Amino acid sequence: MSDWPADPKLDESLRRLVESELAAARADGAGLSRRSVVHRSRGGRAVAGLGTLAAIAVIASLVIRGGTTSGPGGGPGASESPVASESVAIASSTTPTTAVATVASAPSPTPGPSSIGSPASGTWTPTGALITADGGSATLLLDGRVLIVGNASTSPEIYDPETGKFSSTGPAATDGNFATATRLADGRVLFVGGNNDTTTFATAQIYDPATGKFSPTGSLITGRMGHTATLLTDGRVLIAGGSTFNYAASPMAVPLAYHPGAAPSKIPERMTGPAMLASAELYDPVTGKFSPTGSMTTGRDYAAAALLADGRVLIAGGGNEGSAAAASADLYDPKTGKFSRTGSMLVAQYAEGALRLPDGRVLIYAGNDGNGPVYSMEIYDPKTGKFSSAGSMDTNRGFYTATLLADGRVLLVGGYDVSKGKTEGYLASCEVYDPATDTLTPTGSMGTARLANSLTTLLDGRVLAAGGVSGGDPFNLSSAELYQP
Repeated sequence: MSDWPADPKLDESLRRLVESELAAARADGAGLSRRSVVHRSRGGRAVAGLGTLAAIAVIASLVIRGGTTSGPGGGPGASESPVASESVAIASSTTPTTAVATVASAPSPTPGPSSIGSPASGTWTPTGALITADGGSATLLLDGRVLIVGNASTSPEIYDPETGKFSSTGPAATDGNFATATRLADGRVLFVGGNNDTTTFATAQIYDPATGKFSPTGSLITGRMGHTATLLTDGRVLIAGGSTFNYAASPMAVPLAYHPGAAPSKIPERMTGPAMLASAELYDPVTGKFSPTGSMTTGRDYAAAALLADGRVLIAGGGNEGSAAAASADLYDPKTGKFSRTGSMLVAQYAEGALRLPDGRVLIYAGNDGNGPVYSMEIYDPKTGKFSSAGSMDTNRGFYTATLLADGRVLLVGGYDVSKGKTEGYLASCEVYDPATDTLTPTGSMGTARLANSLTTLLDGRVLAAGGVSGGDPFNLSSAELYQP
């Protein structure tokens, strides 16, 4: 890690991202459930604890020492969006996919008013701006609109691709940072857990697109943040792992996975918090209640999760108290309610994303190994239970967001290059990964460099990148752009 001089303005802004659940929130390939990403607590206070280790390491790699979602997966708090509908961990397809960076097969593009006169393929064009500059989680609704819940859940917004505009929707029932958002089979969106400045939530709430309102639902057995949320084929939602933290918790020393740097930092070199959770729960949308299920083979915080074609769930990596990152992976079988160990990743990492490809394999990307970004990608094959390396990038692209396109390729957007200066490291460039050829090729660049933005594949095949942060002024972005595949 580089020990560059601190930039007070940028340091403070990034420090306010510590509470964003970076891992957490990436768009789930199918958009059914996604993890919340970069959320900041009201007041911008940094949360200390194991649950925020992923976010802190992310900020550290940005050379600003100072720190969290999806957490529900990955990088710097960028939430991904569904292709047809993915997880926050969150798409248009009614087939359940995974939460927290899980993806189901992408829906075929549907021509409509929003696609008429579209720009050339591989290009980005500006669209309406967010009402509140923020990152946040993004969930593709069944009617094609996108629900974005940002900073401290105080300003939920709806993006309408037909008008290209954002509008406010009902206020959240709980004020704080959500950990995961999962689109249920009936089109409603389930928000589970999270945290604020004093505690980790055990609460959950439902957003109903028909009314535009949030309402409370059953509570978790264990309050948690940094967990995964995956929509199962039977309509229930698997909530697994994460951590529990509050400022009054009994401390347990955990070494941070970064060097604070040369400049004074408010973030201590050692932080405190509880052990990672191995427990899991199931949410039943019919009863509105959570019930216990089997536990993972190890505690995991900010792991990646993906629903496999056979209905099982892959949960890989994550942070734990034994090391900054884990390489091991578990499989959950809803028929037995039990987890079992499967092959390990090639690189130990947390806050990574997971997208299920059309052929049933799972792409693992944009992780953090505790010292900085993991530039390599991996593929999990459920037929063999093994991970293998995937195509390599020409760019030092870390902490980027990704989403599954309608044709089965994967779009990698923005991120950060730690080899460059603090403000110059933000990327506008993008690449497309083709799993059929295992190759990456450059595509059009965004008009604005950004990371920690939400990324959503719309029903007509275009991709919405909204909000996030950049190295300029303002630091928090309200702008949004549309990509034409």
